Amino acid sequence: MYNIILYSPHEGVAETKDLEILKDSLKKGNRKIWVDIEDADDDEIDLLLNLFNFHPLAIENALLGVEIPKIDLYGDYGLLAMHRLFYNFETESCERREFEIFFSENYIVTLHDKNLARTFASVKQKVLHNPKDTLGVSPSFVLFHLLALAIKDYEPVMEEWQGTLDEIEQQMLRGDHDKEILNQILKFKKLVATMRKSLLPEREAIKQLNEEPAISLIHPKVQPYLKSTIGEMQALLHELENLREHASSVFDVYAAILTIRMTESSHQLNFVMQRLTIAATIFMPLTFIVGVYGMNFDYMPEFHWKGFYYILWGFMAALAGGMLWFFKRKKWL
Repeated sequence: MYNIILYSPHEGVAETKDLEILKDSLKKGNRKIWVDIEDADDDEIDLLLNLFNFHPLAIENALLGVEIPKIDLYGDYGLLAMHRLFYNFETESCERREFEIFFSENYIVTLHDKNLARTFASVKQKVLHNPKDTLGVSPSFVLFHLLALAIKDYEPVMEEWQGTLDEIEQQMLRGDHDKEILNQILKFKKLVATMRKSLLPEREAIKQLNEEPAISLIHPKVQPYLKSTIGEMQALLHELENLREHASSVFDVYAAILTIRMTESSHQLNFVMQRLTIAATIFMPLTFIVGVYGMNFDYMPEFHWKGFYYILWGFMAALAGGMLWFFKRKKWL
């Protein structure tokens, strides 16, 4: 599905799907043109080849997609391939979406899937509402608005993630250190890393628009706005870096708290083992004595001593008491 927006100072702005009008406008060069293609089919691919005469390699990159956002120049036009990373608030996962922009001094051709229709519809409304100061000046203004809106769409995600991270931190401070908290922190760190990995090449692609020779295809009035967009992308990356550092600090706090808890558990276990060891040490000689005099021998002279039973009890009690006194003196108890 495609939509054509034309602008000329005498006729104003118009929307059409008539390819003959588009062909005539391209031939005469008397109108500024924006062709937006959603979910391109074979007929629309032929339109790119035969009407705009785009290089087959450029069309192949636009249709098959690219791994890394980039800008390629083909003489009097360029191709900007960009990725949009959308955060799904329901599934708490990131989805990569791609769009391509062919741009020149007189026209701009955009290709995207229907899942980006809202972004392009928003820019379309800007153009139709104020065609003279947007498409009327240069198709570069459409390019600028698309990039600016794409960056602005990341703001709700940044706010949501900051709130999520603050909530995780509050849960930790309330003493909730279970495994679910750890999973949330690790998942959050992965999301931030994925977003940063996607935005870094996008920033480089946008910066190339402000450098030679790509800058020659950008209208001079648009160039300051483009620099502003680069600054906004830089600010977005800075905010993302702050989130990454915050997530790392939360993880470090979690690890420190977990280490403290494990140390406390270890100390408690050592305390219990110490008490058990002392008890076993006290009863060991007593058990030995009882074992010796529990043997079945007829001739043990102590058995015939009067009051030996009480003497033995007294000795064992004194032995146990002496050991307790010794342990206390050593501060083992």
